[in-house]
Amino acid sequence: MELRGGYRNWLFILAFLVLFVSTTSFRVRDYADKSLDLQTGFKLAGIAVTLLLPLSAILAGRLRMSTGLLLAWLAFLLSLVACSVNSPQISVSMTDSLAFLGCFLFCIWMAERFGETNTVSLLIVTVGLISVMSLVTYYVSPDLGRMHAWLGSEFGTNNRIKGIVGSPNGLGSMTSIALIFTILYYNAMGPTARMLALLSAPFALVCLIMSDNRMSMLTLLICVTIWLAAKGNKAVNVLVLGLAGLSLLLVFLSAPDMILSGLSRSGDVEEIATGTGRSQIWAVVLEMIGQKPLFGHGYASSTFILPTDPRLFTVAAHAHNMYLEILFSGGIVAFGLFLAALAATLYQGIRFRCFEPLILLFFFLLRGMTEPTPFSGLPSIGGYVFFLCVAFIALRSRAAHSVEHTAAQTEAAMRLARYRANLKPTR
Repeated sequence: MELRGGYRNWLFILAFLVLFVSTTSFRVRDYADKSLDLQTGFKLAGIAVTLLLPLSAILAGRLRMSTGLLLAWLAFLLSLVACSVNSPQISVSMTDSLAFLGCFLFCIWMAERFGETNTVSLLIVTVGLISVMSLVTYYVSPDLGRMHAWLGSEFGTNNRIKGIVGSPNGLGSMTSIALIFTILYYNAMGPTARMLALLSAPFALVCLIMSDNRMSMLTLLICVTIWLAAKGNKAVNVLVLGLAGLSLLLVFLSAPDMILSGLSRSGDVEEIATGTGRSQIWAVVLEMIGQKPLFGHGYASSTFILPTDPRLFTVAAHAHNMYLEILFSGGIVAFGLFLAALAATLYQGIRFRCFEPLILLFFFLLRGMTEPTPFSGLPSIGGYVFFLCVAFIALRSRAAHSVEHTAAQTEAAMRLARYRANLKPTR
């Protein structure tokens, strides 16, 4: 975080406050409880900043939204806003979808204003502070810092940490993202940012382990493995990884029940086989998608609809799958726009070798098979990171296009100069 200039530093602090307020939760209440309180007021203020600051920059000509990639994502997010009129709680769905639109614009603004490495450093420091505060809360205030779940026939706290984030999976997701960012961008950071990243990493790692968010752990390992495989001798790395994968497959085939029971939290093989109850949720979600296939039920409406289904349970507040969550919220229209924007992003990222943002996007695409992050409710760190990856790819592709255009202009000028030289009469 090598920033200079008082005005720019104040903007950096403002961005930190927006990220912190958007992510943290300092009280315990039901998923469907959307009543106004002081904390909700802070979140609404953060949403206002994410909308007004980028819009003022666009009007002043300091922020450009002219690339096709950014316009594709803008179309997707506007479709979620439009589909919110189908929600049983229109005001809540409209607020949440507009917050995601603000998240998208704010991420583009941060990438333009601070640059890629400084923005990544900001996220790492934010997650580091949240990790420290979550660990303190876990021991000082167990009712707030630990997950609430059914313990046999009683509902109470267990040992999974949720800290000041709201859920263990949310904390596990953001800490794994921070660790991936630290590994991928460490060499590009300045001395101060490196020191802060190294200080944050142990706390993030402890929170990730204590969250027991297995999908985030697995995705972290896969992303780091991809990063390692892309370095050095690629052929040797691919061979080693292939042999390791084959060995794991043989071990699994030899004793599947023992391995599955070991991976489950309860020791029951059925827990893994059903995705910790997710298969039942997915079946109900698919049935409900069929009821409103074109425009969906409205953004974030799963919070109000799914818990009321008698086949599910009261904490089934979302689809537990990013792709199904989008289909449920915005139907085929929104999902089609999402796939189009994602395809354009992957194409640009691969074309211009945007390796680091692509790895983080892969994190969400893989983790999205079991979690709705980032498209569920108000945006948190996951939502900001997702759209920061989009912004990084858009800015890199724009810079590459600019270089290509400059090179083409230079080549054209040289050709014109040679042509004019050939027209000069000889003496």
